[in-house]
Amino acid sequence: MTQIIYGRHPVLAALRQADCHLEEVVIAQGTQGHWLGEVRRLARALGVRVRELERPALDRLAGTSHHQGILARRATYAYKSEGELLDMVSSLTAPPLLVAADGLTDPMNLGNLSRSALAAGAHGLIIPRERAAGVTPAVLKAAAGALEFLPLFRVTNLADCLRRLKEAGLTIIGSDARVAKNIYDADLTGPLALVIGSEDKGMRARVRQQCDLVVAIPMARQEVGSLNVAAAGAVVLFEIRRQRLGKVPSSKLRPLRKSSQLSF
Repeated sequence: MTQIIYGRHPVLAALRQADCHLEEVVIAQGTQGHWLGEVRRLARALGVRVRELERPALDRLAGTSHHQGILARRATYAYKSEGELLDMVSSLTAPPLLVAADGLTDPMNLGNLSRSALAAGAHGLIIPRERAAGVTPAVLKAAAGALEFLPLFRVTNLADCLRRLKEAGLTIIGSDARVAKNIYDADLTGPLALVIGSEDKGMRARVRQQCDLVVAIPMARQEVGSLNVAAAGAVVLFEIRRQRLGKVPSSKLRPLRKSSQLSF
C-alpha cells in the first residue's frame, strides 16, 4: 500500500532520507520557490520520478488544497514496535527522553507534539494502537518533517509499556493541569517518559497509575484553565531540555542592549 504526504517540509524531509521509499513526487503546475530546485535535485539523486499536475488534480490527489503545491507517494508509514523501543532505550548512552501520547485523536495535535518532541531532544514518541490518531497525511503535514527523524512506536497496551519502561529505569512523568505539583519544582534531568493525555479526558486511569509523578504548568492567569495538549507538551518538553542543558553561569550571560537599540 502507498501513502500520500504533502507540504514542502514533509516532502523535503522524506527526500533527505536515503531510505525514503518514495515512489514519486508530484508538483502543481505553476508552483514557484527556491526549494523546488532542492526537491528536484534530491529526487534525481534518489531516482524518484517527478511529474507535474494541474492544481485541481493535485487537490483531489491530496484530499486538500493545503498542500503548498507538492505531494509525494511512498510506502505506508512503518511504525516501530515495543520490542524495538526497549532495545533503543537499553542502547542509549544519554538519559532517555520519551513522549507517550495517551489517546490523542486530533491529527494536528499529534503532528505538532512530534515536532516539539524532536526539537526538544526526545528519543521517541509512543502511541497506542487503538482509539488514537495514527500517521495520516494531515499528521505528517503538521509534523513538518519531524516524523522522518523521530522514531514513532505503536504499542498494544500503553500502560503495560510504561510499566516495562519503569522496569528499565525510567521515571514516568504525567502532565495534568489539575494537580498542585509545579513542573518547575520537579527534577526532570534523569531518564524520563513524559505522558500527555487525550484532548478531552486526559490520561486514562491505568496509564495514570504508572506515573511516578504528575505535574502541572503554573498559569499566570486563572482565566486560562489549561493549554492545548500539544502546547502543554511543548512547555514541559522544553523545561526538561532547559534542565538538561543546565543553568548558564551568570558570568557567561550577555547583557541586553538598551531598548532604543533593539530591532525586530
